[in-house]
Amino acid sequence: MKNLMLSLALMLVAFSSKSFTTIEYKNLSSIDSTQTYIILGKSPAIESVIVRKSKKKGNILYVSVGNKKLNATDNNMTGLGLQGKSESKEARNASGPVFDQIEVLNGGYDEIKVDKISTTQNIYTIKNINFPLRLKMHSGKDYVEFELKDAGRWDVNVNYKNN
Repeated sequence: MKNLMLSLALMLVAFSSKSFTTIEYKNLSSIDSTQTYIILGKSPAIESVIVRKSKKKGNILYVSVGNKKLNATDNNMTGLGLQGKSESKEARNASGPVFDQIEVLNGGYDEIKVDKISTTQNIYTIKNINFPLRLKMHSGKDYVEFELKDAGRWDVNVNYKNN
């Protein structure tokens, strides 16, 4: 009787794990293979990753990272009625997140450069890309991983949460 109960328990475990594996496989296989890009992962501090493909020609990728800075509407008023924006020296010299490590998991590129868009946002220009390109980009403990399948001109916007 004890052996019968043990065999039933083992069969139940075997069937339930097989159905779980099947369900998990179905979820993985539901990824659209015709999609031209895939966001494979991102850290919790990153709010969104927006990918767009331009109709322009060329194998180039623009990756912007950080928070878009809104223009200040709070201006200082002087006694003569002149207005001017004020910003602290620290705010002017601040810089947005920088990818300190870029892992190429598939494909490759020949040239990369970074430019400061604003005090809270940087842009990476990656040229002469071999597609499909799969990158994992790290900024300290934060990361984003994506794959671009088709050749072309791409824009990837990595937006951080506003804390």
